[in-house]
Amino acid sequence: MATAKDHYDSHLAPIYTWMRGGAAGPRRQFAEFLRDRGLLPSRPEATALDLGAGSGFQTLPLAEAGYTVTALDFSEILLAELAHDAAAAGVTHRIRPILGDMRELSRHGPSPAPELIVCLGDTLTHLTSTAHVTRLISDATAALARGGHLVLGYRDYSLARHGADRFIPVRSEADRIFTCFLEYGQTHLTVHDIVHVRDGAGWNMKVSVFEKIRLDPAFLRDRLRAAGLTLVHDEVTAGTHTVIARKT
Repeated sequence: MATAKDHYDSHLAPIYTWMRGGAAGPRRQFAEFLRDRGLLPSRPEATALDLGAGSGFQTLPLAEAGYTVTALDFSEILLAELAHDAAAAGVTHRIRPILGDMRELSRHGPSPAPELIVCLGDTLTHLTSTAHVTRLISDATAALARGGHLVLGYRDYSLARHGADRFIPVRSEADRIFTCFLEYGQTHLTVHDIVHVRDGAGWNMKVSVFEKIRLDPAFLRDRLRAAGLTLVHDEVTAGTHTVIARKT
């Protein structure tokens, strides 16, 4: 079974933006989220930290909103895509891309202390244990400026799917089909990402398998409060939780 990094390096990163339907939609949605939730920068020198930045679904809207953004990700492919799009958008000067592990958040935090730390796109469940989630929340709390916000997004895997519901069509087009198959363990979810690519009259199949943790929403809320954060927003949309917590 691949690690999350190996899974992205060999399988998912080259098609990640495609599987999300392109970058424009997610970036527009996050820009609206920042405005609607009152998370725009409070001063010209405000900084933000994007954990699991990927190809920049959050990073570019943050930079365009006025933040100076540290974009941390373990995929060279996705960070290269982010850099290309940042140059096209004219915000390269506001973005510091870093190839690294978000478990080492304390090594990579921006200065001054960030007003905003985000970890979205189900990145949180890529951590290998709930102990790592607890540590990340603690490190993020320590890194945040007073009054700053931590925004977490994750899919709720606490309730298992059964039978055919474990097969999820992700995206398809004439020459490429992406399907996901899930197996539920007690603490982890085994994810089979299956990609079919047309080759002439036939199809080639490539499969990569890795694990995610099954996060209980009650556990996460408890860890945020234990770290000294105040929960200010918690919503579920299409099975994805979005949580905003404030450092008071």
